[in-house]
Amino acid sequence: MNKKIKIAFIKIGGLSAGGTEKFLQVMAANLPKDRFEVDYYYCDDPLHKNSDYKPMVTDPLRVKFMQDNKINLVKFNIGSIDMSTYTHDWIDTDFWEKFDESKYDIIQTGRAGHPEYPFYKIKHTPIVDSLHLSGMVDNQFNVSRVMHICKWNADKWIKRGGDKDRIVFVSLFLDIPNKKYQNLRKELGIENKFVYGMYQRNSDDIFSPIPLQAYKKMETDDSMFVLMNGSELYKKQAQELKIKNIVFLPFAETQERIYEFLSTLDVFAHGRRDGEVNSAVMAEALYFGLPIVSHFSDINNGHVECVGDAGKVVNNVDEYAEELLKLKNDKNYYQYRSQEGKKRFAERYELRGQMNNIVAIYEGVIKDPFPHKLKRCYYHSINFFVKRFIVNKYTYCSLRKIQVFIKKFL
Repeated sequence: MNKKIKIAFIKIGGLSAGGTEKFLQVMAANLPKDRFEVDYYYCDDPLHKNSDYKPMVTDPLRVKFMQDNKINLVKFNIGSIDMSTYTHDWIDTDFWEKFDESKYDIIQTGRAGHPEYPFYKIKHTPIVDSLHLSGMVDNQFNVSRVMHICKWNADKWIKRGGDKDRIVFVSLFLDIPNKKYQNLRKELGIENKFVYGMYQRNSDDIFSPIPLQAYKKMETDDSMFVLMNGSELYKKQAQELKIKNIVFLPFAETQERIYEFLSTLDVFAHGRRDGEVNSAVMAEALYFGLPIVSHFSDINNGHVECVGDAGKVVNNVDEYAEELLKLKNDKNYYQYRSQEGKKRFAERYELRGQMNNIVAIYEGVIKDPFPHKLKRCYYHSINFFVKRFIVNKYTYCSLRKIQVFIKKFL
């Protein structure tokens, strides 16, 4: 019998309910047990020194999910993370007392992209990155493959110096139990309303004024907006706009409650100041056949690919309001968007198909962990200079020009 492939997943705050964290959890839990052996390294999200970042909490439901799927959890500790260092170094950690890279065939990560602690200290084992932000670039030699969850993100990564030959495409994958979910219309007293809404984490940083501004422009007596969780700024905005028909729901403590919420909606009215790279929230909406309306962002626009023909991404409030109204009044148009949503979920987010892709990527790493070795040496040298000598990570333009020139000959 062939030896099992042994993989270490490593993620700060790795058992929180965040999108990247869930991505890694579901991936680890659904790898075939007869072919893979997984250790999942995680810690409680620590204090980030020199940053106003709010740590995410470990979610007991996510812990139970991993335990139910018989994943070996290895908890390590970090006192704090020094965000003033380019590599975001960990302070007072016991990680190295628990981790030994020589035990593993592959290291799996989920991060923003720049050379980062502890991965720059892992020098020999193939690393598979999963990039969920359009952040910086890490071309360390042993970064074997770089997973991108949309082409938009991959293109930006290449322009910032990423090695295109390491790119592999994956998508988010959701395992939604196939059953009928009770909606919340009776509970909320909105049985006869056309319901718009979204759910979002409670963060002022991602608050977008556009969805409620647009809803206010087209609000009718038989419409309703329902918002689950989200920034307190939405409540303040609703009062200032004098929106009549709006309901705010607290954070859902179970996934079942989220599915009941989505079953309540007619349209998923999405908005984020920073946009999306690829959105689990949107993918869940597609499963329920909800047409999606969103807007472009100055930061991330990967959600345009995510939505596809299942909805529309608009430029401004007026266009957003027009689309909300069209979905309410044009039944044929609504049905078209809804059907495209279910189709897109099956093509892009269905669990089994995506896991087959992940397995193929891992088996490719085992077969040929470091292809294009000469090119890797070049990229690794650029990484070294940036990490060692560039104090401000946004000021390496001259190095980038040299890099682009040399790339033409590789």
